[in-house]
Amino acid sequence: MTPDTLIGESAGIVSIREKLTRLIDAAATFHRAPAILLCGETGTGKGLVARSIHDAGRPQGPFVDLDCAAIPETLLEAELFGVERGAFTDAKQTKPGLFRAAHGGTLFLDEIGLLPKGLQGKLLKSLESRSVRRLGATRAEAVDAWIVAATNEDLAGAVKEGRFRPDLYHRLAGITLTLPPLRARSHDILLLADRFLHTTCTAYALSKKTLGADAQAALLSHSWPGNVRKLANVIERAALLSAGPVIDPLALSLPEPERLGSRLSVPGGAAAPPIKESISSFERAQLLEAPRGADGNVARAARHLGLPRTTLRYRMIRLGLIDDSGSLLENRASAHDRSGSCRHCLAHEPD
Repeated sequence: MTPDTLIGESAGIVSIREKLTRLIDAAATFHRAPAILLCGETGTGKGLVARSIHDAGRPQGPFVDLDCAAIPETLLEAELFGVERGAFTDAKQTKPGLFRAAHGGTLFLDEIGLLPKGLQGKLLKSLESRSVRRLGATRAEAVDAWIVAATNEDLAGAVKEGRFRPDLYHRLAGITLTLPPLRARSHDILLLADRFLHTTCTAYALSKKTLGADAQAALLSHSWPGNVRKLANVIERAALLSAGPVIDPLALSLPEPERLGSRLSVPGGAAAPPIKESISSFERAQLLEAPRGADGNVARAARHLGLPRTTLRYRMIRLGLIDDSGSLLENRASAHDRSGSCRHCLAHEPD
């Protein structure tokens, strides 16, 4: 895996890919690899990027990953730094830690923001001295590991609150890459979905499947709170449960947007329509008027609204503005009367 395998054409992903490529090209001349801090919401692909950095920069060495939140604090020090035989009651033999196991390769410290405060000082010392001392040992061992850390929380904020050491933060954050959430990568959603679909079909020996136009629009319309990880899970489930070769929106099982049932008060004490209804009415009017304002050209209307054409079509179906064939249900007769042909028919619009 290399930075080129990071799928996406959105500005954020292209920028990260370019930075990683420059960094890895230059790393061959470094006396030591600089620490890298990966930031971003859960599910944005920080683990994938860490593996990409390793595969491109130190492919011959081991890749060792540690979830700092998954191991009890009482065991974490021994797991990370190692232990000498007899250091404590259950230490029946000498055991190297994960830091030493990553010698010549990469140590990926996931959820670094949850590293106990008591171990942060020892980690800092190991990073600065490029050595580790096992529990119960009297001398340190040299270690050469590329440190890549990841967090989904604001480490700068944790420093201000006293939960994270500022010196360790500055040591880890020399090179910081922030992965954008999937909702900010709308152009990448279908690229990723196609890749996940192909991977799933191959892994489970399924016949080739594709995403229907309405399913694509549904994917583009979703907010993706679980980011790339959730997208991968949605596509895998849909591929396994869809009987036919084309996946439809129902197979995706995406939830409907939250319904806002509370009503706003308006002057005079009258109750305003629910926010959801107001938004739907406004959206319905906008989506119905857009093709008319674009002289019946739906592709042009979609560009005017800042939406992909498939998303516009999906939303119009959802609001009952068009039928399954893509024809507008409102004012269809008048459209035929004016032009002699249905210029407002989505089914006849070119992509």
